[in-house]
Amino acid sequence: MVFSLASSKRRQQLGEEARQSRASAIRRAVAWGFVIFYNMVGAADIVSTVIALDSGAGVEANPILNAIMTHAGDGWILAKLALQGLISFMVLWFPHWIVISFFAAATAGNAWIVYNNFQIAGIF
Repeated sequence: MVFSLASSKRRQQLGEEARQSRASAIRRAVAWGFVIFYNMVGAADIVSTVIALDSGAGVEANPILNAIMTHAGDGWILAKLALQGLISFMVLWFPHWIVISFFAAATAGNAWIVYNNFQIAGIF
């Protein structure tokens, strides 16, 4: 989306900044580590959501995901995995420290949600 709104010059700058970020072995390694952890948390989120919903102890609080669950049934899992894949690609494409920092904070928030889902289901 940023690319579609940015000027040609700014798109070129972003592309160059992304290339420079990917050139750093440390940034790539940190980005890969967070992407792997993020996808593990994402898989745990799917499992914990299914358990909490199937136990009748919880409801989906995210209105967008709730609508997808209502209209797509179990297809919500594929939609969530596709979104995770897109986000993972974006972080690996532009492993700037700011991107990695926001990504790490969002992943930590999602890990808390997973823990909460398991608590609601009575597992923790």
